[in-house]
Amino acid sequence: MIKIKSTSTSGACQHCSWNKTLKMKFLDWYLKIGVVSALVGASMELFMIKTGFYDKVTVLESEKRAWENSPDAQAIREALNPWRQIDTEKTKKS
Repeated sequence: MIKIKSTSTSGACQHCSWNKTLKMKFLDWYLKIGVVSALVGASMELFMIKTGFYDKVTVLESEKRAWENSPDAQAIREALNPWRQIDTEKTKKS
């Protein structure tokens, strides 16, 4: 339970004071979560840069794109296309 000391005897002012304290408490909590999340994200990025993760991913992606554009990959893609019969019929009708 949150106890709030107030010098005022009015109930309305005591309620306003309680709201301000509660809002500040939650604002402080969200600020802490934001700072911790930013630090974790920054440390992960630093780790990936230091280990050469981005260089490895760049090489893998370029190899993947080269394979996808090769004639072998296009032949496999055509052979595995379940709608190839329908596609050829549509092109014949057009």
